[in-house]
Amino acid sequence: MNTRSLMQRWLPSRSHDEVLAVESESPATLTLRQGRVVTAFDRLSRTVTQQGKLVARFGAIRHVQMQAEGAQPDAQEWSVSLQLAGSSLVRLGHCPDAPSAAQLAARIGSVTGVDVVSQRGSA
Repeated sequence: MNTRSLMQRWLPSRSHDEVLAVESESPATLTLRQGRVVTAFDRLSRTVTQQGKLVARFGAIRHVQMQAEGAQPDAQEWSVSLQLAGSSLVRLGHCPDAPSAAQLAARIGSVTGVDVVSQRGSA
């Protein structure tokens, strides 16, 4: 296998499947997916799971954070994360632009009952 094939296999691509998106939503759950990573927000148990493992309870979430990433302002991606009590941060994924990140962050904030905080990242 040549170097290019290895790079394409292991480095993240920017295909549609590799951005954070809503997979499904019901009165009980909101499920997000980025590539193979599935994050579920369960309204009934008030918990957040990633790949089936508990990562947070709604009560421990301080806010939903969206942060610009990238060196050039016009070529930035936006990461979406949960800021937990203390200094823990649960990264949910990234979006290709600010409007899609804001829309997802608002949905997550609505489900969890917390505010959305937007930050400019560093290069």
